[in-house]
Amino acid sequence: MRLCRRNLRQKMSKAGAVLIALLTTGMAEGGAQKQDLWKFISGMSASLRSLSVTRLSNAPLSFKITRQNEYINFYNADDFKLDDGASITEIGLRLSKDNGDMAPLLNFSPSGQCITLDTVKMHFPQLVLTDYPQGRSENEVTSYTAPKDTNGQKVSFSFTVKKPDCLDSVVISAE
Repeated sequence: MRLCRRNLRQKMSKAGAVLIALLTTGMAEGGAQKQDLWKFISGMSASLRSLSVTRLSNAPLSFKITRQNEYINFYNADDFKLDDGASITEIGLRLSKDNGDMAPLLNFSPSGQCITLDTVKMHFPQLVLTDYPQGRSENEVTSYTAPKDTNGQKVSFSFTVKKPDCLDSVVISAE
């Protein structure tokens, strides 16, 4: 009977350890990164550091290749809803076929809520203007970029001429 209890305890301990590991590593599409836009950005920034064509299975989202050229693979992921009601749409990922040639680049569009520049600045206070419209199209953007984070990634936030008060897209990349 004691042997049976000891084996059961060991199995429960292992199962608990596996569960904790899964919850803390942000496994594919885990809830930790889906709470709100800011946690999603933080989680994706951390994961981009280790992504490559050969290690795409480490990504917190399920990416599908959509096209490629001799240098880069282009991927998309399905849109999804955050816990706060906003959605993440138009998710794209670019990975170099040769490690080290080009840093991974992730882009996406938040939707379902109007996120203002002031709101972005509450989370990224050191934004720098990095792009502005040239007057050719209402789809041109004004972009602000944050300094590199602890993962070595820069995050850029873009607002279109058409809807200048609401965040249109986000890009995360080391370059």
